[in-house]
Amino acid sequence: MDINKDWFINKINLFLKNDARNKLSKLDGSYIFEPNVLVGIADGNDIIYTNYKEIIGDFHLTPSEAYEWHCKKNNIEFNNKNLSVIAYILPINQDTKIENSNYSEKMPSERWAHTRLFGEQVNRDIQKFLIEELKKFGIYAFAPALDEKLFNVNRSIWASNWSHRHNCFAAGLGSFGLSDGFINPRGKAMRCGSFIIDLKLPTDSLNRPSDPYEFCTNCGECISRCPAKAISFGKRHDKIICAQHVGSSVPFIKKNYGIDIYGCGLCQVGVACSNGIPNK
Repeated sequence: MDINKDWFINKINLFLKNDARNKLSKLDGSYIFEPNVLVGIADGNDIIYTNYKEIIGDFHLTPSEAYEWHCKKNNIEFNNKNLSVIAYILPINQDTKIENSNYSEKMPSERWAHTRLFGEQVNRDIQKFLIEELKKFGIYAFAPALDEKLFNVNRSIWASNWSHRHNCFAAGLGSFGLSDGFINPRGKAMRCGSFIIDLKLPTDSLNRPSDPYEFCTNCGECISRCPAKAISFGKRHDKIICAQHVGSSVPFIKKNYGIDIYGCGLCQVGVACSNGIPNK
């Protein structure tokens, strides 16, 4: 069997359809993520990863840097010639989006909070699953976000050293918006993931827009949806203000929903880009 984009799409969709972990088991048992994923592929040596060191910060890892670190740690021979980055979009259940849109102007709904906690576990499990599946073909893969000794978040500016959203942009899956959300054909209300594979695959870089905000219409709907006033036309998204509000949701979620997690996502629902790329 050839390892190509369709292989990844089929594997992830089957996981989402059949694995019990992708169910809101503590609620109504429906899907956390719809089995209708998007997958994009970026060349691991694409110049955009060097550019990210200026755009995001010099702490952001290139695929070559991350993979070299991993190889040294595990005494694996390092070669970066064939590296590809697999990026994917996991669309959030439509009922969850509707509930979060209608629930409150300040705090997330129950389904949204469960999706934030258990959905990210699903996201991580998908990466582990794909890495194991690739091993069956003798293909090595590595997920930087799963390695606690490598992956970290710079909390002074709230940016990680391995950004799934920026990998999705590199792989031609969409563009950013005013809120920093990632606008794509499945909509901004999603989670995304990415990992490195030691196999040269056709790149989707030609699908990458030249403007990183290409699909944002600047409609301002996310501005009015934000309870913390962290989004504006002038400064776009203030991550610090946003993080403070999201952190304040923890006691509410714990008290009302019985789980220990933060959440919000109000700028991702009830807006034109919630379910797809809006028309300009």
